[in-house]
Amino acid sequence: MKELDMLKDILQFRISSQIFYNQNLIHIRNPEVRQLFSELRNDEMRAVEKLQQKIQKLENTPYIVSKIFPIKGKQ
Repeated sequence: MKELDMLKDILQFRISSQIFYNQNLIHIRNPEVRQLFSELRNDEMRAVEKLQQKIQKLENTPYIVSKIFPIKGKQ
């Protein structure tokens, strides 16, 4: 499995975890548990942002061939 595919799988897992925390925050009345779920949700949100940036960087990285043989007009 390629690195990009693994990162996309991890991203989907992190997003589903974030959804889980959001859905359960609606029903939690205990303030301490609610705070914990909020923190966990925020951690997932930060992880999602980092993964999205990493995926975007990998998708925009030129292949080795384009480094050796640059596109005409681009120098």
